[in-house]
Amino acid sequence: MIKNRVITIDPSGTGITGICLINSDEIIFCEYKSKIWEEHLKYIVDLLREWKPNIIVYETTNYIHKRLPGSLSLLKLIGAIVGLKYVFDFLKEVDSIAVNQVKPFKDKLFQGKEEIEKLTCKIGRGKGWKYKDKRISLHQLDALVVYHLWSERSLESKKSIKKKIKELKTKKRLGIRQQKQLKRLEIFLVEK
Repeated sequence: MIKNRVITIDPSGTGITGICLINSDEIIFCEYKSKIWEEHLKYIVDLLREWKPNIIVYETTNYIHKRLPGSLSLLKLIGAIVGLKYVFDFLKEVDSIAVNQVKPFKDKLFQGKEEIEKLTCKIGRGKGWKYKDKRISLHQLDALVVYHLWSERSLESKKSIKKKIKELKTKKRLGIRQQKQLKRLEIFLVEK
């Protein structure tokens, strides 16, 4: 079976976009900073051409407010990311995780109530978040959290994944989200 190559994105239309490139257990972090959302998109497109992932997962929001600078640019970038599946034939899936799932999980990481393997945090000047002993930014952390929430690796054991697959397969009809969930669980069960 061909393993998935995944890019997860914490997008920003006018600030810093955090990105994780995931191939099996290898994770490469990068980020891009600009005040122009089109430049963020160009950076992402260039990464796609080079990396050729089959899945993109991005942090999304449905919140827009005229007082928050950059919120319209963020939504434009999110729309452009969704449209990438029509541009690159190697992309099989473009999915999202809501910001209201990412932020609480990140808070639990900070409090020590959740953990991601090989991720550490030290408080104090010059400290911060590290993955495999390499420092990562908060934007890169968000991209990593997006991946873990999407893959459900940090939330469920192999046994509970098998149980969930069995439950979904016994249902007479599956909705679109349940079909996607079943497919994703089966893929990650094989990869583990």
